[in-house]
Amino acid sequence: MFRSTNNTCKTSHTTDRILVSVAIPAYNEQDCIGDCLRSIARQRTSAKVEAIICLNACTDHTAHAAIKVAEEEGLDLKLVDEPLKGIARARQRAFEEASGDIIVSADADSVYPTDWIERIVAAVDRKQQTALVYGPVYFTRIRGFTGTVMHHAYPVIDFVITQFDRMTKHPNVRGPNFAVAREAFKQVKGFNVDLEAFEDNDLAWRVAKLRGHRALHYDRHLVVHSSARRYNYYGLWKAVHYYTVGYFKTFLLKKDMGKFQDVRISP
Repeated sequence: MFRSTNNTCKTSHTTDRILVSVAIPAYNEQDCIGDCLRSIARQRTSAKVEAIICLNACTDHTAHAAIKVAEEEGLDLKLVDEPLKGIARARQRAFEEASGDIIVSADADSVYPTDWIERIVAAVDRKQQTALVYGPVYFTRIRGFTGTVMHHAYPVIDFVITQFDRMTKHPNVRGPNFAVAREAFKQVKGFNVDLEAFEDNDLAWRVAKLRGHRALHYDRHLVVHSSARRYNYYGLWKAVHYYTVGYFKTFLLKKDMGKFQDVRISP
């Protein structure tokens, strides 16, 4: 286990600062992790921030790349290992290592605006009236026909998803962009580590069932940008089919959809 304890995030001078833990699962993410960590290190927030990366059976130089950026940026970083492959296992391991009052879920191939954590802190207060906050994920560098369609269609898709959330009370939470109060996470006993995908939705549904749907807050301005590598690799229709069918299979049948193979090409 590695821990760097510097923290130079741009914070206000308060005597009682909340601690926010950013949990990042990583499998062979040496090409992406640097930009992700830089965006976290450069947050403008009143909170203290720590980043936790779960190295999930990595065979590349993800750890070295992460340490290098943490030292350059003065980021409080912890690295932990999870030898058994699986996104749910990796998220669970990272969340378990978190010390924060709020645990934020991030992905290694995503970058975050400077007000991201501050918006989360404002939503998930210490009284924990809001137990979970989430927002949209927009994709970057989408190529060809897929890019054209997604550029024009994604705002509409996001609106439809949001309305569906409200009607069904089953939030469509995105793994790179949600945060949960530590106590709520503990109460639902974390992620279902047997799932190969949609572990983020499953967790949110259980929080909503425990705390009530009003305890979940969707912030349409809480936007992050994530790699479109899976859409670029598989194409629009195959990727959309997988996510749509998988969501409803998990939602209606409570069955695991399985997963795509890992895509680790340049984003």
